[in-house]
Amino acid sequence: MNTKPTYKDLEKKIALLEKKIVELQGRKEAIQRSEERLKEAERIAKIGHWELDLVTNTLYWSDEIYRIFDSNPQEFGATYEAFLDAVHPEDRKAVDQAFKDSVKKKTGYDIVHRLFLKNGILKYVHEKCRTIYDADGKPLRSLGTVQDITHQKLEEHRFSGIIGRDPKMKDIFEMIREITDIDIPVLIQGESGTGKELVARAIHNEGPRVHKAFVPVNCGALPEGLLESELFGHVKGSFTGALRDRKGRFEMADGGTLFLDEIGDLPKVMQAKLLRVLQEGKFERVGDEKTISVDVRIISAANRDLKHEVEKGNFRDDLYYRISVVPIHMPPLRKRKNDIPLLVNNFLKKAAYKERQTKNISESALSVMIDYAWPGNVRELQSAIHYALIKSRGKIIQPAHLPMELRTQKSNQLSRGPSLRLDLKIVKEALARSGGNKAKAARYLGVGRATLYRFLKNFPDIDSNIYESE
Repeated sequence: MNTKPTYKDLEKKIALLEKKIVELQGRKEAIQRSEERLKEAERIAKIGHWELDLVTNTLYWSDEIYRIFDSNPQEFGATYEAFLDAVHPEDRKAVDQAFKDSVKKKTGYDIVHRLFLKNGILKYVHEKCRTIYDADGKPLRSLGTVQDITHQKLEEHRFSGIIGRDPKMKDIFEMIREITDIDIPVLIQGESGTGKELVARAIHNEGPRVHKAFVPVNCGALPEGLLESELFGHVKGSFTGALRDRKGRFEMADGGTLFLDEIGDLPKVMQAKLLRVLQEGKFERVGDEKTISVDVRIISAANRDLKHEVEKGNFRDDLYYRISVVPIHMPPLRKRKNDIPLLVNNFLKKAAYKERQTKNISESALSVMIDYAWPGNVRELQSAIHYALIKSRGKIIQPAHLPMELRTQKSNQLSRGPSLRLDLKIVKEALARSGGNKAKAARYLGVGRATLYRFLKNFPDIDSNIYESE
């Protein structure tokens, strides 16, 4: 026969329950603190974790992954397909295949790829994944991490203030490394706006003269009558207006580097005087008989082919061979278009830092910029970004915000029309732009899909990495 619990029994039970509640609350708070520490660790390391249920195709993302992908958990439907949509079109096939192979072969994967987000931001991520299987070997779920390594990757594409991942730029970076410690003249040639002075500064900054002066002089911007005084200096009273002694650029650069920009504009008389200084390391100021010796590294630059100027008789051949011991050719921007997204991202980041707000560009606007011929090279690109930032008024930059010449210029774009003769290079470019979509690539090329399909039959390795779509 059960007896009713006494008041004291009830008090004991209540006390035990209260104790249990306190313990459970403590455990809950400990778990919450642990979760907060994990979130903070992920935020600091820029690493998020995810889990994909391979049965239901349900994808879980940690808060840090949402941050990396610039997505809102309330608005974003986390599925594998949605993840792939955020992967850069040029990397999408490789990422998808890496995941499928890892599940099939039970190997997991460890890859680096790019994201191109809807707000126009380009990011680099390092992703790792492994899959869990049941007793029969059936895949159940995949777990992985994503780390934002954008800063590290961009630094890989930057050398002493110069941005470039194009092989031609990488070759220039390697050349700079090879010559910084060797005190020999360098001639940098390339179109205006390609960054010749940046390369000259990099040679100076990476070498033993870094703590001495880097002195630039634009030979084409000075009147002929002032050139000699500008380079070699003058003494008081040597000519009208010479009210005091003045050092020239050679003396200012003593121990450092003298950068002679647009050296091809030097008149023949000055070419002869410059040759003597380069040969002997000595000169006299205008109006003075005292010989001055200097230790200067000479780096020259020209926006036209000096060898051709020698052949035409406009430039001394002996001076040409003296200044061009190491020639460096700066490629025009239209020849290194895969650097355009990096450069755009760099200019936008500078603007964002200056104005303390994020600046982004749409994929369509970036596509227009990649198609453009850029006769003014990187300098014109920077100006176009500044113009677009003004027009967009803080919003994502769209094609309509770009300068008129970018929207109307057809030069250097993929030709459109039935007369186009397809070749492998131009087809690869179209496929890269379309993310492997053959229908879009055919439209870019201005040919029918049947024409493109016939061409691709000759290159099965390419055809296996793309897909069809309307």
